[in-house]
Amino acid sequence: MNFAATLKAGTPVIIEGKIKPETYTADGVEHKTFSIKADYIRKIDYSAPSEASDTKAAKPAKKAK
Repeated sequence: MNFAATLKAGTPVIIEGKIKPETYTADGVEHKTFSIKADYIRKIDYSAPSEASDTKAAKPAKKAK
């Protein structure tokens, strides 16, 4: 079973790959779509703390008087 098949709708993921624009005509109307050829898919787990949230945000610089 491939990894993407195990994901539920609405699951946040990170995808790396190529985006390919495509067009097709149906009932005389041109439609534009995009397909993605994924090279890498990773599920985002918001329950685990991220490395970015472990560090404190930089304080704004003080104005020179």
